[in-house]
Amino acid sequence: MRRLVLPACLLGILAHSAAAQIIRDPATASSVGADSLSPTGTGRRAQAEFERYRRLHLPSAPHSRPGNCDEQVGRFCYWYAETQPPREPAGITQARERLTTQLDTLSKVAVDDRWLSGQRVRYLAESERFGDALKAARECRIGGWWCEILTGFSLHMLGEYAAAESVYDGAINKMLGRDQCEWRSIELLVDEDTRQQYRRTPCGDPKRTAFEQEVWFLARTLYGMKGNDSRTEYFARLTMSAILKDAPSQHQFGYDDDERELTLRFGWPRAWASEGTDRTTGQVMVVGMEAVPAYRYLPPGFVINNPPLSDSTNWRLQLPPVIGRYAPPYARTLKALEHQKAMFKRGDSAFVVLAYDSRTMKELVGTPLNAALVLAASDKPRGWSAERTNAPAEGVLTVKAPWGPLLMSAEVTAPEHHAVARARYGVQPPYAIGTRVYLSDLLFYKPHGTFPATAEAAAPHAHPTERLRADEKLGVFWEAYGTDPSGEQMQVSLTVVQEVEESGFLRRKAQALKLARQATPVSVSVNDISARGTSTSARALELDISTLKKGSYIVQLEVTVAGQYVVRADHRIEIIGP
Repeated sequence: MRRLVLPACLLGILAHSAAAQIIRDPATASSVGADSLSPTGTGRRAQAEFERYRRLHLPSAPHSRPGNCDEQVGRFCYWYAETQPPREPAGITQARERLTTQLDTLSKVAVDDRWLSGQRVRYLAESERFGDALKAARECRIGGWWCEILTGFSLHMLGEYAAAESVYDGAINKMLGRDQCEWRSIELLVDEDTRQQYRRTPCGDPKRTAFEQEVWFLARTLYGMKGNDSRTEYFARLTMSAILKDAPSQHQFGYDDDERELTLRFGWPRAWASEGTDRTTGQVMVVGMEAVPAYRYLPPGFVINNPPLSDSTNWRLQLPPVIGRYAPPYARTLKALEHQKAMFKRGDSAFVVLAYDSRTMKELVGTPLNAALVLAASDKPRGWSAERTNAPAEGVLTVKAPWGPLLMSAEVTAPEHHAVARARYGVQPPYAIGTRVYLSDLLFYKPHGTFPATAEAAAPHAHPTERLRADEKLGVFWEAYGTDPSGEQMQVSLTVVQEVEESGFLRRKAQALKLARQATPVSVSVNDISARGTSTSARALELDISTLKKGSYIVQLEVTVAGQYVVRADHRIEIIGP
Protein backbone atom coordinates (compact mmCIF):
# COMPACT_ATOMS: atom_id res chain seq x y z
CA MET A 1 0.00 0.00 0.00
CA ARG A 2 1.38 3.42 -0.89
CA ARG A 3 0.59 7.03 -0.56
CA LEU A 4 2.02 9.64 -2.91
CA VAL A 5 1.72 13.39 -3.09
CA LEU A 6 0.65 14.44 -6.58
CA PRO A 7 3.00 16.59 -8.66
CA ALA A 8 2.46 20.33 -8.63
CA CYS A 9 1.56 20.33 -12.32
CA LEU A 10 -1.54 18.25 -11.58
CA LEU A 11 -3.02 20.39 -8.85
CA GLY A 12 -1.39 23.73 -9.32
CA ILE A 13 0.30 23.61 -5.92
CA LEU A 14 3.61 22.51 -4.49
CA ALA A 15 2.69 19.12 -3.13
CA HIS A 16 5.92 17.13 -2.85
CA SER A 17 7.75 16.71 0.39
CA ALA A 18 11.25 18.14 0.66
CA ALA A 19 14.01 18.94 3.07
CA ALA A 20 12.67 22.49 3.16
CA GLN A 21 9.39 21.24 4.57
CA ILE A 22 10.43 21.93 8.14
CA ILE A 23 10.87 25.61 7.37
CA ARG A 24 7.59 25.72 5.44
CA ASP A 25 5.59 24.22 8.32
CA PRO A 26 4.37 27.29 10.25
CA ALA A 27 3.39 25.35 13.37
CA THR A 28 6.77 23.67 13.66
CA ALA A 29 8.79 26.73 12.79
CA SER A 30 7.00 28.97 15.27
CA SER A 31 7.12 26.39 18.03
CA VAL A 32 10.85 25.85 17.72
CA GLY A 33 11.54 29.56 17.49
CA ALA A 34 9.28 30.46 20.40
CA ASP A 35 11.10 28.52 23.08
CA SER A 36 14.10 26.80 21.57
CA LEU A 37 15.84 26.29 24.93
CA SER A 38 12.95 24.44 26.61
CA PRO A 39 12.76 20.62 26.58
CA THR A 40 10.02 20.88 23.95
CA GLY A 41 12.05 23.27 21.82
CA THR A 42 15.10 21.04 22.06
CA GLY A 43 13.01 18.03 21.12
CA ARG A 44 11.42 19.80 18.15
CA ARG A 45 14.82 20.85 16.87
CA ALA A 46 16.15 17.30 17.16
CA GLN A 47 13.08 15.96 15.42
CA ALA A 48 13.40 18.48 12.58
CA GLU A 49 17.03 17.49 12.08
CA PHE A 50 16.14 13.79 11.98
CA GLU A 51 13.27 14.24 9.51
CA ARG A 52 15.46 16.43 7.29
CA TYR A 53 18.15 13.77 7.31
CA ARG A 54 15.66 11.00 6.62
CA ARG A 55 14.05 12.86 3.72
CA LEU A 56 17.42 13.40 2.06
CA HIS A 57 18.52 9.76 2.48
CA LEU A 58 15.36 7.82 1.64
CA PRO A 59 15.86 4.64 -0.38
CA SER A 60 14.52 4.57 -3.91
CA ALA A 61 10.92 3.44 -4.40
CA PRO A 62 10.72 -0.12 -5.78
CA HIS A 63 8.18 0.86 -8.44
CA SER A 64 6.83 4.10 -9.87
CA ARG A 65 3.26 5.07 -9.22
CA PRO A 66 0.56 3.76 -11.60
CA GLY A 67 -1.15 5.84 -14.24
CA ASN A 68 -4.39 5.98 -12.26
CA CYS A 69 -4.97 6.37 -8.53
CA ASP A 70 -7.14 3.91 -6.64
CA GLU A 71 -8.27 6.89 -4.57
CA GLN A 72 -7.79 10.63 -4.97
CA VAL A 73 -7.89 12.27 -1.55
CA GLY A 74 -7.32 15.99 -1.92
CA ARG A 75 -3.75 16.47 -3.10
CA PHE A 76 -2.81 12.84 -2.54
CA CYS A 77 -2.82 9.90 -4.90
CA TYR A 78 -3.36 6.57 -3.16
CA TRP A 79 -2.97 3.12 -4.68
CA TYR A 80 -2.71 -0.37 -3.27
CA ALA A 81 0.17 -2.69 -4.11
CA GLU A 82 1.50 -5.60 -2.07
CA THR A 83 5.09 -4.51 -2.56
CA GLN A 84 7.53 -4.93 0.27
CA PRO A 85 9.29 -1.66 1.12
CA PRO A 86 13.01 -1.26 0.43
CA ARG A 87 15.37 -1.81 3.32
CA GLU A 88 15.80 1.29 5.45
CA PRO A 89 19.36 2.66 5.25
CA ALA A 90 21.40 2.05 8.41
CA GLY A 91 22.03 5.77 8.72
CA ILE A 92 18.32 6.52 9.13
CA THR A 93 17.94 3.73 11.68
CA GLN A 94 20.87 5.06 13.72
CA ALA A 95 19.61 8.64 13.48
CA ARG A 96 16.21 7.55 14.83
CA GLU A 97 17.88 5.72 17.72
CA ARG A 98 19.70 8.93 18.65
CA LEU A 99 16.42 10.85 18.46
CA THR A 100 14.53 8.38 20.67
CA THR A 101 17.36 8.46 23.22
CA GLN A 102 17.17 12.26 23.31
CA LEU A 103 13.36 12.21 23.61
CA ASP A 104 13.64 9.73 26.50
CA THR A 105 15.99 12.10 28.33
CA LEU A 106 13.87 15.17 27.68
CA SER A 107 10.68 13.37 28.79
CA LYS A 108 12.21 12.65 32.17
CA VAL A 109 12.81 16.37 32.59
CA ALA A 110 9.33 17.38 31.35
CA VAL A 111 7.07 14.48 32.40
CA ASP A 112 3.96 16.59 31.86
CA ASP A 113 4.77 17.69 28.30
CA ARG A 114 2.13 16.45 25.86
CA TRP A 115 4.21 16.94 22.71
CA LEU A 116 7.24 15.09 24.06
CA SER A 117 5.19 12.16 25.36
CA GLY A 118 3.45 11.72 22.01
CA GLN A 119 6.60 11.93 19.87
CA ARG A 120 8.44 9.59 22.21
CA VAL A 121 5.78 6.91 21.77
CA ARG A 122 5.62 7.59 18.02
CA TYR A 123 9.30 7.01 17.30
CA LEU A 124 9.58 4.02 19.63
CA ALA A 125 6.65 2.44 17.77
CA GLU A 126 8.24 3.34 14.44
CA SER A 127 11.31 1.40 15.60
CA GLU A 128 8.97 -1.50 16.49
CA ARG A 129 9.98 -1.16 20.14
CA PHE A 130 6.39 -1.58 21.23
CA GLY A 131 7.22 -2.70 24.76
CA ASP A 132 9.32 0.43 25.27
CA ALA A 133 6.50 2.51 23.78
CA LEU A 134 4.10 1.08 26.38
CA LYS A 135 6.58 1.87 29.15
CA ALA A 136 6.90 5.42 27.85
CA ALA A 137 3.12 5.81 27.68
CA ARG A 138 2.76 4.66 31.27
CA GLU A 139 5.40 7.18 32.36
CA CYS A 140 3.27 9.99 30.90
CA ARG A 141 1.97 12.36 33.62
CA ILE A 142 -0.60 14.52 31.83
CA GLY A 143 -4.12 14.92 33.15
CA GLY A 144 -7.21 13.95 31.18
CA TRP A 145 -7.16 11.28 28.51
CA TRP A 146 -3.92 11.94 26.57
CA CYS A 147 -1.74 9.43 28.41
CA GLU A 148 -4.48 6.81 28.15
CA ILE A 149 -4.70 6.97 24.36
CA LEU A 150 -0.91 6.59 24.19
CA THR A 151 -1.25 3.52 26.40
CA GLY A 152 -4.10 2.13 24.29
CA PHE A 153 -2.03 2.72 21.15
CA SER A 154 0.97 0.85 22.56
CA LEU A 155 -1.15 -2.06 23.76
CA HIS A 156 -2.73 -2.33 20.33
CA MET A 157 0.67 -2.42 18.66
CA LEU A 158 1.70 -5.18 21.08
CA GLY A 159 -1.35 -7.23 20.05
CA GLU A 160 -3.01 -6.84 23.47
CA TYR A 161 -6.32 -5.96 21.86
CA ALA A 162 -8.71 -6.61 24.74
CA ALA A 163 -6.59 -4.48 27.09
CA ALA A 164 -6.23 -1.77 24.44
CA GLU A 165 -10.00 -1.63 23.93
CA SER A 166 -10.61 -1.27 27.65
CA VAL A 167 -8.08 1.57 27.96
CA TYR A 168 -9.43 3.37 24.90
CA ASP A 169 -13.02 3.13 26.14
CA GLY A 170 -11.96 4.67 29.45
CA ALA A 171 -10.12 7.48 27.66
CA ILE A 172 -13.03 8.27 25.32
CA ASN A 173 -15.43 8.46 28.25
CA LYS A 174 -13.26 11.28 29.66
CA MET A 175 -13.44 13.34 26.48
CA LEU A 176 -15.77 16.21 25.75
CA GLY A 177 -18.94 15.24 23.92
CA ARG A 178 -17.75 16.54 20.56
CA ASP A 179 -14.49 14.59 20.81
CA GLN A 180 -16.35 11.44 21.84
CA CYS A 181 -18.51 11.70 18.71
CA GLU A 182 -15.43 12.11 16.53
CA TRP A 183 -13.63 9.12 18.02
CA ARG A 184 -16.66 6.85 17.80
CA SER A 185 -17.74 7.87 14.31
CA ILE A 186 -17.40 5.27 11.54
CA GLU A 187 -18.52 7.66 8.81
CA LEU A 188 -15.19 7.69 6.94
CA LEU A 189 -15.04 3.89 6.69
CA VAL A 190 -18.48 2.95 5.33
CA ASP A 191 -19.90 3.08 1.81
CA GLU A 192 -22.23 5.86 0.70
CA ASP A 193 -25.50 4.00 1.29
CA THR A 194 -24.45 3.03 4.80
CA ARG A 195 -23.22 6.56 5.46
CA GLN A 196 -26.66 7.98 4.65
CA GLN A 197 -28.26 5.42 6.97
CA TYR A 198 -25.73 6.21 9.70
CA ARG A 199 -26.36 9.94 9.54
CA ARG A 200 -30.06 9.54 10.29
CA THR A 201 -29.29 9.03 13.98
CA PRO A 202 -27.32 11.68 15.90
CA CYS A 203 -24.27 11.03 18.05
CA GLY A 204 -25.33 9.83 21.48
CA ASP A 205 -28.50 8.16 20.22
CA PRO A 206 -28.63 4.56 21.55
CA LYS A 207 -29.56 3.33 18.06
CA ARG A 208 -26.39 4.89 16.62
CA THR A 209 -24.29 3.35 19.39
CA ALA A 210 -25.83 -0.07 18.79
CA PHE A 211 -25.18 0.25 15.06
CA GLU A 212 -21.53 1.15 15.69
CA GLN A 213 -21.13 -1.84 17.99
CA GLU A 214 -22.60 -4.21 15.41
CA VAL A 215 -20.42 -2.83 12.62
CA TRP A 216 -17.25 -3.24 14.67
CA PHE A 217 -18.31 -6.77 15.68
CA LEU A 218 -18.72 -7.70 12.01
CA ALA A 219 -15.51 -5.95 10.92
CA ARG A 220 -13.17 -8.23 12.88
CA THR A 221 -10.86 -10.42 10.86
CA LEU A 222 -11.17 -13.16 13.48
CA TYR A 223 -14.36 -13.55 15.50
CA GLY A 224 -12.63 -16.08 17.74
CA MET A 225 -9.98 -13.59 18.91
CA LYS A 226 -10.37 -11.81 22.24
CA GLY A 227 -10.80 -8.07 21.99
CA ASN A 228 -11.71 -6.15 18.88
CA ASP A 229 -8.54 -5.28 17.01
CA SER A 230 -10.43 -3.70 14.10
CA ARG A 231 -11.91 -1.16 16.51
CA THR A 232 -8.66 -0.49 18.38
CA GLU A 233 -6.86 -0.16 15.03
CA TYR A 234 -9.12 2.79 14.25
CA PHE A 235 -8.45 4.30 17.67
CA ALA A 236 -4.72 3.79 17.05
CA ARG A 237 -5.05 5.69 13.77
CA LEU A 238 -6.82 8.52 15.59
CA THR A 239 -4.02 8.51 18.16
CA MET A 240 -1.34 8.68 15.48
CA SER A 241 -3.24 11.52 13.82
CA ALA A 242 -3.25 13.43 17.12
CA ILE A 243 0.51 12.85 17.49
CA LEU A 244 1.28 13.94 13.91
CA LYS A 245 -0.96 17.00 14.06
CA ASP A 246 1.78 19.10 15.62
CA ALA A 247 4.84 17.51 14.05
CA PRO A 248 6.71 17.53 10.73
CA SER A 249 5.12 15.50 7.97
CA GLN A 250 7.05 13.62 5.32
CA HIS A 251 4.99 15.63 2.86
CA GLN A 252 5.07 19.38 2.35
CA PHE A 253 2.72 21.78 4.21
CA GLY A 254 2.61 19.63 7.34
CA TYR A 255 0.03 17.09 8.44
CA ASP A 256 -3.21 18.37 6.90
CA ASP A 257 -6.80 17.15 6.58
CA ASP A 258 -6.05 15.19 3.39
CA GLU A 259 -3.28 13.21 5.05
CA ARG A 260 -5.45 12.70 8.12
CA GLU A 261 -8.22 11.15 6.01
CA LEU A 262 -5.72 8.79 4.40
CA THR A 263 -4.43 7.82 7.85
CA LEU A 264 -7.90 7.05 9.18
CA ARG A 265 -8.96 5.08 6.12
CA PHE A 266 -5.79 3.19 5.27
CA GLY A 267 -3.42 3.54 8.23
CA TRP A 268 -0.20 5.47 8.60
CA PRO A 269 2.94 4.71 6.56
CA ARG A 270 5.33 2.17 8.07
CA ALA A 271 8.05 3.00 5.54
CA TRP A 272 8.96 5.74 3.09
CA ALA A 273 10.82 5.87 -0.20
CA SER A 274 11.83 8.48 -2.74
CA GLU A 275 10.88 8.70 -6.40
CA GLY A 276 13.64 11.23 -7.02
CA THR A 277 13.45 15.00 -7.36
CA ASP A 278 10.86 16.85 -9.39
CA ARG A 279 12.68 18.74 -12.17
CA THR A 280 10.28 21.68 -12.02
CA THR A 281 10.03 22.27 -8.28
CA GLY A 282 13.22 20.64 -7.00
CA GLN A 283 11.14 18.84 -4.38
CA VAL A 284 11.81 15.27 -3.22
CA MET A 285 8.90 13.05 -4.32
CA VAL A 286 8.01 10.87 -1.32
CA VAL A 287 6.04 7.64 -1.34
CA GLY A 288 4.56 6.46 1.96
CA MET A 289 3.98 2.71 2.32
CA GLU A 290 1.37 1.30 4.67
CA ALA A 291 1.44 -2.22 6.05
CA VAL A 292 0.56 -5.02 3.62
CA PRO A 293 -1.25 -7.24 2.89
CA ALA A 294 -4.23 -5.09 3.80
CA TYR A 295 -7.84 -6.17 3.43
CA ARG A 296 -11.15 -4.39 3.13
CA TYR A 297 -11.76 -2.80 6.54
CA LEU A 298 -15.56 -2.84 7.02
CA PRO A 299 -18.06 -5.09 5.22
CA PRO A 300 -20.43 -3.46 2.71
CA GLY A 301 -23.73 -2.00 3.85
CA PHE A 302 -25.91 -4.83 2.54
CA VAL A 303 -23.92 -7.27 4.68
CA ILE A 304 -24.07 -5.03 7.75
CA ASN A 305 -27.86 -4.80 7.47
CA ASN A 306 -28.41 -8.55 7.17
CA PRO A 307 -25.28 -10.65 7.79
CA PRO A 308 -27.04 -14.06 7.67
CA LEU A 309 -28.01 -13.42 4.04
CA SER A 310 -24.40 -12.87 2.99
CA ASP A 311 -22.45 -15.46 1.05
CA SER A 312 -18.72 -16.02 0.88
CA THR A 313 -18.29 -13.69 -2.10
CA ASN A 314 -19.64 -10.80 0.00
CA TRP A 315 -16.69 -11.31 2.37
CA ARG A 316 -13.99 -11.20 -0.31
CA LEU A 317 -10.87 -9.55 1.04
CA GLN A 318 -10.67 -6.98 -1.76
CA LEU A 319 -14.42 -6.58 -2.48
CA PRO A 320 -14.83 -3.21 -4.24
CA PRO A 321 -15.34 -0.43 -3.56
CA VAL A 322 -12.64 -0.48 -0.89
CA ILE A 323 -13.36 2.48 1.41
CA GLY A 324 -10.69 1.58 3.96
CA ARG A 325 -8.07 -1.10 4.56
CA TYR A 326 -6.56 -2.87 7.54
CA ALA A 327 -3.49 -5.10 7.65
CA PRO A 328 -3.82 -7.30 10.76
CA PRO A 329 -0.29 -8.42 11.72
CA TYR A 330 -1.51 -11.91 12.63
CA ALA A 331 -2.97 -12.46 9.11
CA ARG A 332 -0.15 -11.82 6.68
CA THR A 333 -1.61 -14.80 4.85
CA LEU A 334 -5.40 -15.15 4.75
CA LYS A 335 -6.98 -17.82 2.57
CA ALA A 336 -10.21 -19.80 2.28
CA LEU A 337 -10.67 -22.69 4.71
CA GLU A 338 -11.47 -26.14 3.36
CA HIS A 339 -14.52 -27.26 5.32
CA GLN A 340 -17.95 -28.83 5.53
CA LYS A 341 -20.85 -27.49 7.62
CA ALA A 342 -24.32 -28.77 8.50
CA MET A 343 -27.15 -27.39 10.63
CA PHE A 344 -29.61 -29.41 12.72
CA LYS A 345 -32.64 -28.39 14.79
CA ARG A 346 -32.74 -28.92 18.56
CA GLY A 347 -36.00 -27.40 19.81
CA ASP A 348 -35.48 -23.65 19.62
CA SER A 349 -31.72 -24.12 19.13
CA ALA A 350 -29.47 -24.95 16.21
CA PHE A 351 -26.74 -27.57 16.42
CA VAL A 352 -24.08 -26.62 13.87
CA VAL A 353 -21.30 -28.97 12.83
CA LEU A 354 -18.13 -27.64 11.20
CA ALA A 355 -15.46 -30.04 9.93
CA TYR A 356 -12.26 -28.55 8.51
CA ASP A 357 -8.99 -29.53 6.86
CA SER A 358 -6.13 -27.04 7.15
CA ARG A 359 -3.55 -29.22 5.40
CA THR A 360 -4.32 -27.77 1.98
CA MET A 361 -2.77 -24.44 3.10
CA LYS A 362 1.00 -24.79 3.36
CA GLU A 363 1.32 -21.93 5.88
CA LEU A 364 -0.71 -24.00 8.37
CA VAL A 365 1.32 -27.19 8.06
CA GLY A 366 3.74 -28.25 10.80
CA THR A 367 2.94 -25.47 13.27
CA PRO A 368 0.65 -25.11 16.32
CA LEU A 369 -2.92 -24.23 15.35
CA ASN A 370 -5.93 -22.61 16.96
CA ALA A 371 -9.45 -23.17 15.66
CA ALA A 372 -12.74 -21.41 16.28
CA LEU A 373 -16.32 -21.64 15.10
CA VAL A 374 -18.41 -18.54 15.83
CA LEU A 375 -22.09 -18.04 15.08
CA ALA A 376 -23.83 -14.67 15.34
CA ALA A 377 -27.43 -13.52 14.97
CA SER A 378 -28.19 -10.34 13.05
CA ASP A 379 -30.05 -8.67 15.91
CA LYS A 380 -27.18 -8.61 18.43
CA PRO A 381 -23.43 -7.91 18.14
CA ARG A 382 -22.23 -11.02 19.93
CA GLY A 383 -21.73 -14.65 19.10
CA TRP A 384 -21.88 -18.26 20.23
CA SER A 385 -18.58 -20.02 19.78
CA ALA A 386 -16.41 -23.09 20.16
CA GLU A 387 -12.68 -22.50 20.40
CA ARG A 388 -9.76 -24.86 20.55
CA THR A 389 -6.08 -24.22 21.14
CA ASN A 390 -3.50 -26.75 19.95
CA ALA A 391 -6.11 -27.79 17.42
CA PRO A 392 -5.52 -30.71 15.04
CA ALA A 393 -4.85 -30.03 11.36
CA GLU A 394 -8.08 -31.88 10.59
CA GLY A 395 -10.87 -31.47 13.09
CA VAL A 396 -14.51 -30.90 14.00
CA LEU A 397 -16.13 -28.07 15.97
CA THR A 398 -19.76 -27.89 17.08
CA VAL A 399 -21.78 -24.99 18.46
CA LYS A 400 -25.31 -24.55 19.76
CA ALA A 401 -26.98 -21.25 18.90
CA PRO A 402 -30.55 -19.93 18.62
CA TRP A 403 -32.54 -21.50 15.79
CA GLY A 404 -32.77 -18.99 12.98
CA PRO A 405 -30.65 -17.24 10.35
CA LEU A 406 -27.03 -16.93 11.50
CA LEU A 407 -23.67 -15.62 10.35
CA MET A 408 -20.94 -18.26 10.57
CA SER A 409 -17.20 -17.68 10.78
CA ALA A 410 -14.91 -20.71 10.85
CA GLU A 411 -11.28 -19.89 11.54
CA VAL A 412 -8.01 -21.81 11.79
CA THR A 413 -4.93 -19.77 12.68
CA ALA A 414 -1.20 -20.41 12.87
CA PRO A 415 0.10 -17.66 15.20
CA GLU A 416 3.76 -18.49 14.63
CA HIS A 417 3.34 -18.12 10.86
CA HIS A 418 0.89 -15.18 11.02
CA ALA A 419 -1.46 -17.20 8.82
CA VAL A 420 -5.24 -17.59 8.80
CA ALA A 421 -7.68 -19.84 6.96
CA ARG A 422 -11.27 -18.61 7.18
CA ALA A 423 -14.77 -19.42 5.95
CA ARG A 424 -17.43 -16.76 6.57
CA TYR A 425 -20.99 -16.58 5.25
CA GLY A 426 -24.61 -16.72 6.33
CA VAL A 427 -26.33 -19.99 7.20
CA GLN A 428 -30.09 -20.49 6.99
CA PRO A 429 -32.28 -22.98 8.85
CA PRO A 430 -33.58 -25.64 6.46
CA TYR A 431 -37.30 -25.31 5.78
CA ALA A 432 -39.96 -26.12 3.20
CA ILE A 433 -42.98 -23.90 2.62
CA GLY A 434 -46.39 -25.54 2.95
CA THR A 435 -45.14 -28.89 4.24
CA ARG A 436 -45.39 -30.73 7.51
CA VAL A 437 -42.12 -32.64 7.08
CA TYR A 438 -38.89 -30.85 6.15
CA LEU A 439 -35.22 -31.84 6.09
CA SER A 440 -31.98 -30.80 7.74
CA ASP A 441 -28.72 -30.21 5.92
CA LEU A 442 -26.87 -33.27 4.69
CA LEU A 443 -23.74 -34.16 6.64
CA PHE A 444 -21.09 -36.26 4.91
CA TYR A 445 -19.27 -38.62 7.26
CA LYS A 446 -16.66 -41.34 7.06
CA PRO A 447 -18.22 -44.80 7.48
CA HIS A 448 -16.91 -46.40 10.66
CA GLY A 449 -18.73 -49.71 11.05
CA THR A 450 -22.06 -48.45 12.38
CA PHE A 451 -24.73 -46.01 11.30
CA PRO A 452 -24.86 -42.90 13.51
CA ALA A 453 -28.21 -42.43 15.26
CA THR A 454 -27.80 -38.69 15.94
CA ALA A 455 -26.00 -35.71 14.46
CA GLU A 456 -23.95 -35.58 17.66
CA ALA A 457 -22.77 -39.16 16.95
CA ALA A 458 -22.06 -38.43 13.28
CA ALA A 459 -20.16 -35.18 13.91
CA PRO A 460 -16.82 -36.70 15.07
CA HIS A 461 -16.67 -38.69 11.83
CA ALA A 462 -17.58 -35.80 9.51
CA HIS A 463 -15.56 -35.40 6.33
CA PRO A 464 -13.30 -32.37 6.81
CA THR A 465 -13.87 -31.15 3.27
CA GLU A 466 -16.36 -31.39 0.41
CA ARG A 467 -13.58 -32.70 -1.85
CA LEU A 468 -13.54 -36.51 -1.77
CA ARG A 469 -11.73 -39.40 -3.37
CA ALA A 470 -13.79 -41.87 -5.37
CA ASP A 471 -12.21 -44.84 -3.55
CA GLU A 472 -13.78 -43.66 -0.27
CA LYS A 473 -17.26 -44.70 0.73
CA LEU A 474 -19.53 -41.78 1.44
CA GLY A 475 -21.74 -41.72 4.52
CA VAL A 476 -24.68 -39.31 4.40
CA PHE A 477 -26.55 -38.32 7.57
CA TRP A 478 -29.70 -36.19 7.81
CA GLU A 479 -32.74 -35.54 9.95
CA ALA A 480 -36.41 -35.20 8.96
CA TYR A 481 -38.52 -32.87 11.15
CA GLY A 482 -42.27 -33.01 11.68
CA THR A 483 -42.70 -36.75 11.10
CA ASP A 484 -45.61 -38.58 12.73
CA PRO A 485 -44.46 -39.84 16.19
CA SER A 486 -46.63 -42.94 15.76
CA GLY A 487 -44.61 -43.91 12.70
CA GLU A 488 -45.37 -43.33 9.02
CA GLN A 489 -44.20 -44.55 5.64
CA MET A 490 -41.33 -42.60 4.10
CA GLN A 491 -39.97 -43.06 0.59
CA VAL A 492 -36.28 -42.09 0.62
CA SER A 493 -34.16 -41.54 -2.49
CA LEU A 494 -30.50 -40.54 -2.44
CA THR A 495 -28.91 -39.67 -5.78
CA VAL A 496 -25.51 -38.35 -6.89
CA VAL A 497 -25.83 -36.20 -10.01
CA GLN A 498 -23.08 -34.48 -11.96
CA GLU A 499 -23.31 -30.72 -11.68
CA VAL A 500 -24.39 -29.27 -15.01
CA GLU A 501 -23.00 -26.04 -16.40
CA GLU A 502 -25.38 -24.14 -18.64
CA SER A 503 -24.73 -20.70 -20.15
CA GLY A 504 -21.94 -20.06 -17.69
CA PHE A 505 -24.01 -20.94 -14.61
CA LEU A 506 -24.08 -24.13 -12.56
CA ARG A 507 -27.57 -25.56 -12.93
CA ARG A 508 -28.80 -27.08 -9.68
CA LYS A 509 -32.57 -26.96 -10.09
CA ALA A 510 -34.61 -30.02 -9.22
CA GLN A 511 -35.76 -30.41 -12.83
CA ALA A 512 -32.16 -30.52 -14.08
CA LEU A 513 -31.26 -33.05 -11.42
CA LYS A 514 -34.20 -35.27 -12.37
CA LEU A 515 -33.21 -35.19 -16.03
CA ALA A 516 -29.65 -36.13 -15.15
CA ARG A 517 -30.62 -38.90 -12.73
CA GLN A 518 -31.03 -41.50 -15.43
CA ALA A 519 -27.39 -41.05 -16.42
CA THR A 520 -25.91 -41.24 -12.93
CA PRO A 521 -24.25 -44.40 -11.68
CA VAL A 522 -25.05 -43.74 -7.99
CA SER A 523 -28.63 -43.87 -6.73
CA VAL A 524 -30.26 -45.51 -3.69
CA SER A 525 -33.99 -45.77 -2.91
CA VAL A 526 -35.52 -47.31 0.23
CA ASN A 527 -38.90 -47.59 1.90
CA ASP A 528 -38.63 -46.47 5.51
CA ILE A 529 -40.72 -45.95 8.63
CA SER A 530 -40.29 -42.70 10.57
CA ALA A 531 -39.04 -42.73 14.15
CA ARG A 532 -41.62 -43.55 16.82
CA GLY A 533 -42.11 -41.44 19.91
CA THR A 534 -40.55 -38.32 18.39
CA SER A 535 -41.22 -35.96 15.51
CA THR A 536 -37.55 -36.04 14.45
CA SER A 537 -36.37 -38.95 12.32
CA ALA A 538 -32.58 -39.29 12.02
CA ARG A 539 -31.27 -41.42 9.18
CA ALA A 540 -27.99 -42.39 7.52
CA LEU A 541 -27.03 -44.14 4.30
CA GLU A 542 -23.70 -45.12 2.81
CA LEU A 543 -22.90 -44.74 -0.89
CA ASP A 544 -20.31 -46.42 -3.10
CA ILE A 545 -18.92 -43.59 -5.24
CA SER A 546 -16.09 -45.56 -6.86
CA THR A 547 -17.70 -45.27 -10.31
CA LEU A 548 -17.61 -41.45 -10.26
CA LYS A 549 -15.09 -39.62 -12.39
CA LYS A 550 -13.34 -36.40 -11.40
CA GLY A 551 -15.70 -33.46 -11.29
CA SER A 552 -18.39 -31.67 -9.34
CA TYR A 553 -21.55 -33.45 -8.21
CA ILE A 554 -24.73 -32.81 -6.28
CA VAL A 555 -25.84 -35.30 -3.65
CA GLN A 556 -29.63 -34.94 -3.51
CA LEU A 557 -31.97 -36.41 -0.93
CA GLU A 558 -35.69 -36.73 -1.69
CA VAL A 559 -38.20 -37.78 0.95
CA THR A 560 -41.87 -38.47 0.26
CA VAL A 561 -44.55 -38.84 2.94
CA ALA A 562 -48.31 -39.04 2.49
CA GLY A 563 -50.24 -35.83 2.06
CA GLN A 564 -47.47 -33.49 0.89
CA TYR A 565 -45.15 -32.93 -2.03
CA VAL A 566 -41.60 -34.28 -2.15
CA VAL A 567 -39.08 -32.43 0.04
CA ARG A 568 -35.44 -32.20 -0.95
CA ALA A 569 -32.02 -31.39 0.46
CA ASP A 570 -28.78 -31.32 -1.49
CA HIS A 571 -25.06 -30.90 -0.86
CA ARG A 572 -22.27 -30.37 -3.33
CA ILE A 573 -19.19 -32.60 -3.52
CA GLU A 574 -16.13 -32.65 -5.73
CA ILE A 575 -14.46 -35.90 -6.73
CA ILE A 576 -10.71 -35.28 -6.94
CA GLY A 577 -9.54 -38.74 -8.02
CA PRO A 578 -9.34 -42.40 -7.01
